[in-house]
Order: sequence, then structure tokens, then C-alpha cells
Amino acid sequence: MKNKDYVSQPKRSNNRKKANSEQRKPFPIVKFSIVFVLVAAFAYFLTFLGNDQQQTTSEQTKSPVSTKPEQQLPPPPEDEEWQFIDELKNKQVDVGTEELEDKGPFVLRCTTVRSQSRAEALKAKIAFAGHESTVKPHQGTSGMWYRVDLGPYEKKREAEKVRHDMKRNSINGCKILLWR
Repeated sequence: MKNKDYVSQPKRSNNRKKANSEQRKPFPIVKFSIVFVLVAAFAYFLTFLGNDQQQTTSEQTKSPVSTKPEQQLPPPPEDEEWQFIDELKNKQVDVGTEELEDKGPFVLRCTTVRSQSRAEALKAKIAFAGHESTVKPHQGTSGMWYRVDLGPYEKKREAEKVRHDMKRNSINGCKILLWR
């Protein structure tokens, strides 16, 4: 198939656009009149309903005009004496002061690894974060393990503070344990 060369073709005139704009459709009088009649009928219907409701309410209010003797209201109740108000004013509450057990010092264990070099690398990273840690070797059932611990801390809140500091420095997985 031969490629068509669009450059050699003459320019098209804008007569088409003018023809479309000159051929406007006439205003749809029939559709407009139908819509207008429907809206007017709906408005009349609503006003008819409103007038009907006003007439029925006025008839209802006029019919029960028969005079009935007004009933006397009973006298207002006397001020009652409540006993619980005086009892609450004089009540004494005993509050027990039980001391909480001090569970002991806490340690923050960051990891347990197989190689001592990885444990020392984590210890250096913790030192850059501004905390002192220790590497403790531990003989397990499957060989030698190296624990990286921080602490001991007297209060758990102190250990939590250090753990959040470790998270900010991308050292995750530290656990708070009781030191024994």
C-alpha cells in the first residue's frame, strides 16, 4: 500500500464550520410549554394541599370549644429532707495504701548473635547512639551465643526511654527483661 502524502494536498476551507453554525435549530416551544404546564400544575397542587390542611386544623380547633370546668392544680410539694445528703457530707473514705512490689532492676537485651564480630559491631553502633552496652558470651545447646545488653536500669521507665532512643537510631528488636 502506498503512503499518502498529505503535504501536497490543498488546504481545506472552513466552509463546513460556518454551515453548521448557520443551521441553528429553532427554539423547542412545544417542549418548553409542556415543562411549564407541569411545573405550574405541581405548584397549584402544593398550594391546594396547604389550604386543605389549614381548613381542617381550623375546624378542629373550633369544635372543642365546650366549656369544661378547670381542674385545680395540686399544691406544690414541700421540700423533702433527704438523708443521703447529710450522710455523704459526713462520710469518711478509707483509702488503702498498698505499696507495689519493686520487681527489680531491668536490662535491655538488643540481640543475641552467633558471631562475636557482629555483636561488637552492634555494640559500636549503640556507643554512637550514646549508650553503654556489654557483650556477654553464653553457652547454649547449639553452640556459643553472644548477647548484647544495656543496663541495668532501676526503673522500667528508664529502660523504655533507652529502647525508644535505640529505635530512633535504627536499632530495632530490643526487649526489656528482668535482670537476674
